[in-house]
Amino acid sequence: MLKKYLTVALAFSVAVCVSAQKVVFDSVNVDVGTTLWKKPVTATFKFKNKERTPLRIEKVDAMCGCIVSEWPDEPIRRNDEGEIKVTYDAMTLGRFDKAIDVYTNASQEPLVLRMKGEVSTSDRIEIEELYPYRVGDVCLNTNNIEFPDAVSGDTVTAYLELVNDSKDVYTPTLMHLPPYITAEAQPEMLARGRRGVIKLTLDSKKLMNMGLTQTTIYLARYSGDKVGDDNDIAVSAILLPDFPEEIAGIARPEFNISSTELDFGKLGKKKKVSGRVEITNKGRGTLQLQAIQVFNHALSVSLPKKVLAPGESIKMKVTLMAKYLGQSKSQPRVLLITNDPKHPKEIVTVKFQK
Repeated sequence: MLKKYLTVALAFSVAVCVSAQKVVFDSVNVDVGTTLWKKPVTATFKFKNKERTPLRIEKVDAMCGCIVSEWPDEPIRRNDEGEIKVTYDAMTLGRFDKAIDVYTNASQEPLVLRMKGEVSTSDRIEIEELYPYRVGDVCLNTNNIEFPDAVSGDTVTAYLELVNDSKDVYTPTLMHLPPYITAEAQPEMLARGRRGVIKLTLDSKKLMNMGLTQTTIYLARYSGDKVGDDNDIAVSAILLPDFPEEIAGIARPEFNISSTELDFGKLGKKKKVSGRVEITNKGRGTLQLQAIQVFNHALSVSLPKKVLAPGESIKMKVTLMAKYLGQSKSQPRVLLITNDPKHPKEIVTVKFQK
């Protein structure tokens, strides 16, 4: 029983007798035309058995993991018809020409079928949407990796997705990894047009400071590649405080912020703009702002104090300096780490239009 696939109708009606076997195909060569990337396409090879005895197809071998073949399980009697379906996964961009060997009980020599076509590069829009960043001939889904938040002792992971857009086999390699990050490419080698991921693992025990840790790693475009501004990838990790279990009767702080977003509107020719948010301690214990950090060097932060008594409020001033906007890949944000067990982290996002 054959499964149902999208079948490309054969445009050939000339009967072809293959080798010395009396098996007649409508055509042994099928051009499936153009298909889109990741859109599998199927060719159907129809044949008639001219042998005096039933024809049994024993194996169909494409010698490629990119092809799935299907054929009748039951023997084909004399003068009966059958078909072989060959599906190509379309995971590689460009033209393809695949040979498929068909082994039957009629001969020790295989019948050779050919399927050819093209995986369209007109699907570049989809690739560019999913992988908008380029490092040489490698397309990436991001150039700014942010790990999930961690408490000391946690092991967390992040993934860098990529596509090999070159004509050669590519071995994904990251350079200048800090001691707290390890990387594993899956798979280790990428054929032309193939996708893969690099799994990055963060060992939070090796982070030196509470709050935000940022670094830069580099994607090698080829063996022996050097680091530079055109192959760098920003990496961020946030280490949160590890609070002991809550003890009844102990006064706790309660962090409260007036807004987690500052919208500066259109910058135009302004060299810098500023905004403020209000931070209030609504708890019964002392509130400590243990870390105040920026993701992007275009931001600066000022506030009158970092320790707030119960009921006390302060204004935090955030300034955006336009000339530094291009120096960091991270979105302009402010990170606050507090001693409030229920609210240990807050991020203030800065928005603007150029």
